[in-house]
Amino acid sequence: MDSLTADPEDVARQKAILAREHKWSDIENLPKPDKFVFETWNAIPDTYMKMKKYAFGVLSVFGSTYFCEQVFSSMNYIKSKYRSRLTDDSLQSCVKIKVTSYPPDIEKLCSDVQKQKSH
Repeated sequence: MDSLTADPEDVARQKAILAREHKWSDIENLPKPDKFVFETWNAIPDTYMKMKKYAFGVLSVFGSTYFCEQVFSSMNYIKSKYRSRLTDDSLQSCVKIKVTSYPPDIEKLCSDVQKQKSH
């Protein structure tokens, strides 16, 4: 059980160090804290199967609730009083961009762009 607190604390320290060094892509590769919680519950013997099922049910409810709250909060931030003229389609696109973690391949995108010749 010590690893349940030690591992997330270690990841938080690594995240702080990488943020200080502006290594944002490396932060994305760090393990997620919820991974440690699920691993800990999986380590419990199967003799406690009912307790494990209950725990996974509770954990999944909070995860989905958190995601819904995150999306709703992002939507409220995007559709502020200064951007109230957004259409539903534009708002939906903005929310998708905000909550989706897509790392673009910048080098590939730059290489595909046609170079403009000077006059």
